[in-house]
Amino acid sequence: MLTDGGVYDNHGIEPIEKRYLTNFVSDGGAPFGRNAELHTDWISQLRRILDVEDNQVRALRRRDLIARLIAGNKVGDETKLAGGYARMGAYWGIDTDPRKVDPPDALPCDPDLVHGLARVGTRLSDLGETVAKQIINWGYVVCDRSVRANYTGPITSSPPQLPCPEVKITQP
Repeated sequence: MLTDGGVYDNHGIEPIEKRYLTNFVSDGGAPFGRNAELHTDWISQLRRILDVEDNQVRALRRRDLIARLIAGNKVGDETKLAGGYARMGAYWGIDTDPRKVDPPDALPCDPDLVHGLARVGTRLSDLGETVAKQIINWGYVVCDRSVRANYTGPITSSPPQLPCPEVKITQP
């Protein structure tokens, strides 16, 4: 099942954790921005409070999910999980550092370029064809890297391919 996290919780994972022993979670949510700029108007202050609260809830759920995945991937066999806490699978976010998930033969990407892509505002606006395709390619790259670096269950050994090979996310 593929769904947007906003339909239930911010990652959309609670219902699938209850039903499935293997979970692959892609988090395309905007990274939380820290800044030293202080707003003096109460509307901006309220917005910041809501952003901080949302970020903390996301962080708690993400830590719990990753702990479940680490425990399950150590077992390495879904049939031995038997519905307990552990789950097999992988998690990746749009702001995942590609240097931290770098399995052999990983799809190439430029860490600085994808760091910038993670911060592109996507609020129902036209990003332009190149940026949109770069974000799509980055999604495939980070998914491939995270699954191959973290998941211990069976996977197809076919080489990964980018959906938009004409658009690069590497430096020339």
